[in-house]
Amino acid sequence: MKPGRRAFFILDDDADFCDDLGEALAAEGHAVETAGDARLVKGDTLAAIDVLLLDLALPTIDGIGMLSLLARMPYAPRLILISGSGEELLRTAATIGRSHGLQVLGTLRKPFAPEDVLALASRPVLPEPPLPHPPACPSKRLLPALAKAVRTGTLPVLYQPLVMADDLHFAGAEALLGNTLPGFGPVMPPALIAAAAEQPRLLVELSLHVLREAVNACARWHRIGFSGQVSINLPLDVLREAEAVRTISRIVAEGALTPGQVIFELTEDALYDSSPEALAAVVRLRLAGFGLALDDMGQRQSGLLQLANLPVTEIKIDLELLRQARQWDKARSIFASIVDLGHRLGIKVVAEGVESLEDLALARRYGVDYIQGHLVSRKRPLSELLAMQTMLGNSSKPWVEPRQGVA
Repeated sequence: MKPGRRAFFILDDDADFCDDLGEALAAEGHAVETAGDARLVKGDTLAAIDVLLLDLALPTIDGIGMLSLLARMPYAPRLILISGSGEELLRTAATIGRSHGLQVLGTLRKPFAPEDVLALASRPVLPEPPLPHPPACPSKRLLPALAKAVRTGTLPVLYQPLVMADDLHFAGAEALLGNTLPGFGPVMPPALIAAAAEQPRLLVELSLHVLREAVNACARWHRIGFSGQVSINLPLDVLREAEAVRTISRIVAEGALTPGQVIFELTEDALYDSSPEALAAVVRLRLAGFGLALDDMGQRQSGLLQLANLPVTEIKIDLELLRQARQWDKARSIFASIVDLGHRLGIKVVAEGVESLEDLALARRYGVDYIQGHLVSRKRPLSELLAMQTMLGNSSKPWVEPRQGVA
């Protein structure tokens, strides 16, 4: 074979389909073998190929059973799952295959073109997003260092830029906790939040610390000529405070910002809490002129109801929905519907987790207003954020880390 050519095996009981696809792949210089029954395929044969096209609806041993057999092989080929059934079956089968540790390049729903196969065969196998995991250590070990960092104002706050989807101009940033706790060491933000939540007053003080830092940061990028909002996550414990809105308004005013320059991202607990105190605080924040973002849109089924129940001004599409929209038609339809619904309601839409040019193209195709993610920038200290803004010279240039082909 020529350099860059591959060895394919098509496992499908439709002989005509195998012949047609095999001829097309062979015409491109690839080696192709076929079979219609999994019992006729030997393990050493599969171990010698690059890509296995596996039909789910096979006789005797179906595609799901074949995944279990492949998982027990010392070396299993990379997989493309194929089927004439709905995408739900393909999607579930891909999840099963990856859970077995197999390299699933993607799925194809019949009919498809040989070019679709070659495109998937050239795709690198991306690692699955990490699953949520509990804190690496008990909260009681974190609490002393966390309480001290909050009290002394030394808890790191980082900033992930938000940019316009159409031209990549800077539109603000989200304030996020860093991954290091002074006096303790590396620790992920979810562990910090979980520890602080055990002492509600500490969680309130932590949130107000982030707010102060975020307000000062926003004021600083305004001073160097960049407009744009700052977004802060707002836990339920803060909303339950009797003087919550007054305290928040005072901090923002002391930082020389107006309420309209601050967006509060309502956490899951805040969104689904029905207490009069929490709902009253949400309404008062909006009456005071603050923006309210509905975070993780598309993660929970009842999220759409919150658009009717809460005076939100912005919705952030959950990054997991974007990941699914890269491949699945239904996920893309849901993504598009959320964007359309947001715009019909006069609400700005943010796509989180934009990691590639393909993600950017998808966001632009469906009219997303803002994007956020590693394609633009990781979260970074304020000093780095300001340095990159200064390097640009003015706010009319695209704000993005140097990347080939980003425009």
